[in-house]
Amino acid sequence: MVEVKKVEYMGWENCYKISNGKIEAIVTTDVGPRIIHFGFEGGKNVFCVVEDQAGKVGGDEWRIYGGTRLWHSPEAMPRTYFPDNHKIDFEIVENGIVLKQPMETTTFLQKTIELKFHPTEPEAYVTYKIKNNGLFEVKFAIWALSVMAPGGVEVMPIPKIDTGLLPSYPLVMWPYTKLNDHRVLWGEDFIILKQDKNCKPPFKIGYPNLDGWACYLNDGDLFIKQYKHVDGAEYPDFGCSYETYTTDFMLEMETLSPLYTVAPGVEISHLEVWQLKKVDSTIESEEDAKNLILPLIKK
Repeated sequence: MVEVKKVEYMGWENCYKISNGKIEAIVTTDVGPRIIHFGFEGGKNVFCVVEDQAGKVGGDEWRIYGGTRLWHSPEAMPRTYFPDNHKIDFEIVENGIVLKQPMETTTFLQKTIELKFHPTEPEAYVTYKIKNNGLFEVKFAIWALSVMAPGGVEVMPIPKIDTGLLPSYPLVMWPYTKLNDHRVLWGEDFIILKQDKNCKPPFKIGYPNLDGWACYLNDGDLFIKQYKHVDGAEYPDFGCSYETYTTDFMLEMETLSPLYTVAPGVEISHLEVWQLKKVDSTIESEEDAKNLILPLIKK
């Protein structure tokens, strides 16, 4: 049975906790939309929350806060960085909650996050929606970013496609990305990225994640994020449906929808499925990823 109740969380007075006895999430309504906490019932948060921003509201500066947020891609300043520092609308629904941000006054886009729990399993369904309330078509992709707590290891599957003499997929880098970064392991079947609390220079990559999953293991808690990669669709950033970014205080797991040309009054959506598992080990190699992770991924 899924329960939704009002709680205070890290200085935000008007939050709501969703739980099913196995997992729990906490969402903010003073700012957002944000899913600020996710974990096992009574357990630690798999997400990062930036302590000196916790509980803050108002103002015109964009704050990362932490947790999971909703953006539109491709990234651009100032369009992407519309501040989400004010109260949002919400509705408690069966098995979850719907969070709706007021329309962005600069883009005329409106963001909604719908969070629902499986009644009995450690599984959540997160639907991201963006509506074009403007007068003209806008081309964008939905961009769902989860800011993970420091100290963990991310596993991303490498696409396996036989294209003969042709290239099979792009690996996309940013100007600051270093291929010899000590945090990344380039394997045959997986890319493994470690979050390092003592390493501030950013690292980011993206690619078309055809398998539609990635996971993050931190102190025994395995967070699995699944989505659908749409074959043949146009994606942002040279074809990325998945991107990841890390610096000293966090690691981001980012999924993207295809690019859509969205007419006035039209809303697009993007679904993620989240799972939590207990894993009594660490990931140091591809063999660890194969043995520990693959058996836990739902096909």
